[in-house]
Amino acid sequence: MPDELLVADVRGASAVHAMHGGADIARWKCLARRMGLAGTWEAIEWASLPPGAVCGEHRHTRTEELYFVLQGEGEILLNDVPHRIRPGHLVVNGLGTRHQFRNLGDQDLNWLVIEVFGPATTRALIGSGADPIPQPTPALDQPVPALERTS
Repeated sequence: MPDELLVADVRGASAVHAMHGGADIARWKCLARRMGLAGTWEAIEWASLPPGAVCGEHRHTRTEELYFVLQGEGEILLNDVPHRIRPGHLVVNGLGTRHQFRNLGDQDLNWLVIEVFGPATTRALIGSGADPIPQPTPALDQPVPALERTS
Protein backbone atom coordinates (compact mmCIF):
# COMPACT_ATOMS: atom_id res chain seq x y z
CA MET A 1 0.00 0.00 0.00
CA PRO A 2 1.38 3.44 -0.84
CA ASP A 3 2.50 5.75 1.96
CA GLU A 4 0.37 8.61 0.66
CA LEU A 5 -3.18 9.41 1.65
CA LEU A 6 -5.67 10.00 -1.15
CA VAL A 7 -8.50 12.37 -0.31
CA ALA A 8 -11.52 13.14 -2.45
CA ASP A 9 -14.42 15.51 -2.00
CA VAL A 10 -17.52 16.46 -3.93
CA ARG A 11 -16.17 19.74 -5.33
CA GLY A 12 -16.21 19.69 -9.10
CA ALA A 13 -19.07 17.19 -9.33
CA SER A 14 -20.48 16.74 -12.83
CA ALA A 15 -23.96 17.98 -13.74
CA VAL A 16 -25.87 15.06 -15.25
CA HIS A 17 -28.96 16.01 -17.24
CA ALA A 18 -31.82 13.49 -16.99
CA MET A 19 -29.68 10.84 -15.23
CA HIS A 20 -30.65 7.41 -16.62
CA GLY A 21 -33.62 9.03 -18.38
CA GLY A 22 -34.88 10.75 -15.21
CA ALA A 23 -35.94 14.33 -14.65
CA ASP A 24 -33.95 17.48 -13.77
CA ILE A 25 -30.19 17.83 -13.28
CA ALA A 26 -28.38 15.50 -10.87
CA ARG A 27 -24.83 15.86 -9.63
CA TRP A 28 -22.34 12.98 -9.57
CA LYS A 29 -18.67 12.45 -8.78
CA CYS A 30 -16.45 9.38 -8.61
CA LEU A 31 -14.51 9.63 -5.34
CA ALA A 32 -12.32 6.53 -5.75
CA ARG A 33 -11.62 3.81 -8.31
CA ARG A 34 -10.28 0.29 -7.79
CA MET A 35 -6.80 1.13 -9.08
CA GLY A 36 -4.04 0.39 -6.59
CA LEU A 37 -6.10 -2.01 -4.46
CA ALA A 38 -6.57 -5.76 -4.65
CA GLY A 39 -10.30 -6.01 -3.85
CA THR A 40 -13.13 -6.73 -6.25
CA TRP A 41 -14.80 -3.35 -5.91
CA GLU A 42 -15.34 -0.93 -8.81
CA ALA A 43 -15.80 2.54 -7.32
CA ILE A 44 -17.05 4.79 -4.55
CA GLU A 45 -19.20 7.59 -5.87
CA TRP A 46 -21.31 10.49 -4.61
CA ALA A 47 -24.67 11.34 -6.16
CA SER A 48 -27.19 14.10 -5.54
CA LEU A 49 -30.72 14.87 -6.73
CA PRO A 50 -32.35 18.27 -6.18
CA PRO A 51 -35.91 18.41 -4.78
CA GLY A 52 -38.41 16.79 -7.16
CA ALA A 53 -35.72 15.21 -9.36
CA VAL A 54 -35.66 11.59 -10.50
CA CYS A 55 -32.81 9.26 -11.45
CA GLY A 56 -34.48 7.04 -14.04
CA GLU A 57 -35.02 3.31 -13.73
CA HIS A 58 -32.09 1.18 -14.83
CA ARG A 59 -30.17 -1.98 -13.91
CA HIS A 60 -26.54 -3.02 -13.72
CA THR A 61 -25.46 -6.36 -15.18
CA ARG A 62 -21.80 -6.12 -14.19
CA THR A 63 -21.85 -4.59 -10.70
CA GLU A 64 -23.87 -4.52 -7.49
CA GLU A 65 -24.31 -1.30 -5.54
CA LEU A 66 -24.70 -0.28 -1.93
CA TYR A 67 -26.26 3.13 -1.32
CA PHE A 68 -25.73 5.02 1.93
CA VAL A 69 -28.09 7.98 2.26
CA LEU A 70 -26.35 11.08 3.62
CA GLN A 71 -28.96 13.85 3.32
CA GLY A 72 -32.54 14.39 2.26
CA GLU A 73 -35.57 12.16 1.94
CA GLY A 74 -36.74 10.18 -1.01
CA GLU A 75 -37.85 6.94 -2.46
CA ILE A 76 -36.05 4.12 -4.20
CA LEU A 77 -37.86 1.61 -6.36
CA LEU A 78 -36.27 -1.85 -6.30
CA ASN A 79 -37.90 -4.13 -8.89
CA ASP A 80 -41.01 -1.93 -8.83
CA VAL A 81 -41.32 -1.98 -5.00
CA PRO A 82 -41.09 1.55 -3.50
CA HIS A 83 -39.13 2.14 -0.28
CA ARG A 84 -38.77 5.42 1.65
CA ILE A 85 -35.15 6.41 2.30
CA ARG A 86 -33.60 8.97 4.63
CA PRO A 87 -30.18 9.72 6.16
CA GLY A 88 -28.54 6.67 7.71
CA HIS A 89 -30.30 4.13 5.48
CA LEU A 90 -28.17 1.60 3.61
CA VAL A 91 -29.77 0.08 0.51
CA VAL A 92 -28.33 -3.10 -1.03
CA ASN A 93 -28.97 -3.20 -4.77
CA GLY A 94 -28.16 -6.70 -6.02
CA LEU A 95 -26.92 -7.70 -9.45
CA GLY A 96 -29.60 -7.12 -12.09
CA THR A 97 -32.05 -5.33 -9.78
CA ARG A 98 -34.07 -2.59 -11.49
CA HIS A 99 -33.80 0.60 -9.47
CA GLN A 100 -34.83 4.25 -9.54
CA PHE A 101 -34.31 7.18 -7.12
CA ARG A 102 -36.78 10.01 -6.51
CA ASN A 103 -36.22 13.03 -4.26
CA LEU A 104 -39.43 13.58 -2.25
CA GLY A 105 -38.02 16.20 0.12
CA ASP A 106 -37.33 19.93 0.09
CA GLN A 107 -33.52 19.60 0.15
CA ASP A 108 -30.99 17.75 -1.98
CA LEU A 109 -31.01 13.95 -1.69
CA ASN A 110 -27.34 12.93 -1.35
CA TRP A 111 -25.97 9.39 -1.17
CA LEU A 112 -22.74 7.45 -1.43
CA VAL A 113 -22.51 4.56 -3.89
CA ILE A 114 -20.19 1.64 -3.21
CA GLU A 115 -20.01 -0.37 -6.40
CA VAL A 116 -18.69 -3.96 -6.35
CA PHE A 117 -18.21 -6.47 -9.14
CA GLY A 118 -20.56 -9.40 -9.59
CA PRO A 119 -19.11 -12.95 -9.71
CA ALA A 120 -18.81 -13.17 -13.53
CA THR A 121 -16.97 -9.85 -13.78
CA THR A 122 -14.69 -10.79 -10.89
CA ARG A 123 -13.81 -14.10 -12.57
CA ALA A 124 -13.09 -12.29 -15.84
CA LEU A 125 -10.81 -9.79 -14.09
CA ILE A 126 -8.81 -12.30 -12.04
CA GLY A 127 -8.57 -14.98 -14.75
CA SER A 128 -9.89 -18.48 -15.25
CA GLY A 129 -7.20 -20.16 -13.12
CA ALA A 130 -8.18 -18.30 -9.97
CA ASP A 131 -9.92 -19.76 -6.95
CA PRO A 132 -13.71 -19.70 -7.15
CA ILE A 133 -15.47 -16.66 -5.76
CA PRO A 134 -16.69 -17.36 -2.20
CA GLN A 135 -20.46 -17.35 -1.78
CA PRO A 136 -22.04 -15.02 0.78
CA THR A 137 -22.67 -16.48 4.22
CA PRO A 138 -25.67 -15.59 6.38
CA ALA A 139 -25.09 -12.97 9.07
CA LEU A 140 -24.56 -14.41 12.53
CA ASP A 141 -26.14 -11.56 14.45
CA GLN A 142 -29.61 -9.97 14.32
CA PRO A 143 -31.16 -9.26 10.89
CA VAL A 144 -31.07 -5.70 9.60
CA PRO A 145 -34.52 -4.07 9.72
CA ALA A 146 -36.11 -3.58 6.30
CA LEU A 147 -36.73 -0.15 4.82
CA GLU A 148 -40.24 1.25 5.07
CA ARG A 149 -42.42 0.33 2.12
CA THR A 150 -44.42 3.24 0.73
CA SER A 151 -47.31 1.24 -0.66
